[in-house]
Amino acid sequence: MENTEFRRDLNACDNARMILIPEGTFLMGSDRKEVQALWKKMGWDQRWFNSQVEAKHGVGELHVHEVEISSLWIYEEPVTIGQYYTFMQDTKREAPVDPDIHRQWNSAWKDGMPIPGSEGLPVSSVSWEDAVAYSSWAGCRLPTEAEWEYAARGPSNLIFPWGNEWQEDSCRCANQLAGRHFTDHDDFKMWLNGNGSRRPDGTYPRPCWLSQHVAQLEGPTAPLEFPNDRSWCGVVGMGGQVREWCSDLYDPNYYPQSTRRDPKGPDDPTKHPYRSIRGGAWLGPAYQCRGAQRLANPPGTRNTNDHGFRCVRTA
Repeated sequence: MENTEFRRDLNACDNARMILIPEGTFLMGSDRKEVQALWKKMGWDQRWFNSQVEAKHGVGELHVHEVEISSLWIYEEPVTIGQYYTFMQDTKREAPVDPDIHRQWNSAWKDGMPIPGSEGLPVSSVSWEDAVAYSSWAGCRLPTEAEWEYAARGPSNLIFPWGNEWQEDSCRCANQLAGRHFTDHDDFKMWLNGNGSRRPDGTYPRPCWLSQHVAQLEGPTAPLEFPNDRSWCGVVGMGGQVREWCSDLYDPNYYPQSTRRDPKGPDDPTKHPYRSIRGGAWLGPAYQCRGAQRLANPPGTRNTNDHGFRCVRTA
């Protein structure tokens, strides 16, 4: 249900609806025993925990620490294809496509323009560099990991944006898209990409979702189609739709050394070349829809169909 207690405004640059989140304190990160109990309850594949919750070379999200967040304005929804196209026209930036995976048949863009009817969908396949450029153009910036997690979980430290219980149809994720509750990694991969590598022409070796659909158009939806995917402060689409770039350099061991007030992540890109990504996505299983989930990719990455972003502005 929409929360009407928070101030709202429009960004004059791109007409994005913004919500003012007041300053506050929350517990960032996850407790190992609590997450493992959730895994057992949901029957999720332990490989997902080992590879994406507990970082291979660090603590990942498994370090609970108190964080204070200053007030900020945040976009109610992820940036859309239509908004991004306006930015492209103003700045002469190219469309967010990657020649390795996108062809005319599987892209939301044709000749540098959005496919008609796609303008209200979250933009996807944008790189971190694209997202930073857009945010600057819009008079904003990307959220830090801490700001993003606070917007998703709030002072009650919710597991999912809508609450502490998984609801299969609450957000646009792989479970909802497939109409199945994925618990096994191999089963999930078989559904998504045939458990095989993409061919040079962009197709897959077996029938699978990606071989039969236009991912940028048929993966995400207009976020308001999933009204339950709304966080405590009224922000929409943080559990599903597209993953969202954050401003932080990614460090799996950052949490134990994090500052208490408005942490911004590490500051040496030579040591930390990846950038942080938050939130669930249309091609992600339920476990990735948790507000504490951390992921990362190189800043130039466009060879995905699920990376988007939303902007924030310091209040």
